[in-house]
Amino acid sequence: MRWVISLVIFVVCAVASHFVILTNIPGFIMGKAHTTFESQGIPENTWLPSPRQTPETQRIVRPSPDLAYAICRFDTRKGPIAISAPTGDSYGSLSIFNDQTDNVFVGDLSNGSALTRIVVREAANDDDPQSLIVRGKGIAVIRRLAPTQAEFDRAAALVADATCQPFEG
Repeated sequence: MRWVISLVIFVVCAVASHFVILTNIPGFIMGKAHTTFESQGIPENTWLPSPRQTPETQRIVRPSPDLAYAICRFDTRKGPIAISAPTGDSYGSLSIFNDQTDNVFVGDLSNGSALTRIVVREAANDDDPQSLIVRGKGIAVIRRLAPTQAEFDRAAALVADATCQPFEG
C-alpha cells in the first residue's frame, strides 16, 4: 500500500511539473528575446533589417543564409500597432509571434499577394473585428528569399516601405 501512495504522489508531482514548465517556458523565452533585442538597441515599433546571415552575424538560432530578415518588436499594452510589408518579386512572408512564442499570423509577401496592413491589438475591437489579438509584447518578422547579394539588397530596400507603428485611426 505504501508504494501505491508513493506512486500516486510521484505521478501528481510529475503532471504538475509538466504543466508548470509548459505554461511558463514560452513566456520566459519571449521575455528573454525582448530583453536581448532591447539590450542590442533594437527599438520598438520599427522594422530593423538584419545583415546578411553568416556565422558571424547570426542573432537567432540557425537562420537561413538564403533569406533576408527584418524584425519589429511591439507592445500592444501601449495601444494598437499597424503592421504592413510590401510584396516582392520572389518568396516572402510576414510572421507575427505573441508573448508565448505562438505564431499567430503568417502572410504571403510573394509577388501578387494582397497583404496590405494588419492591426494588432491587445483586446477585441468591435469597430475592427478583423484585428489580430496579441496581448502584450510580440515580434513581427519579415523573411524574403535572397540567395545572392543583389537579391539581398533588393529585399533590404523593401523594408523602407514596411510599417510597424502605433495605429491611428
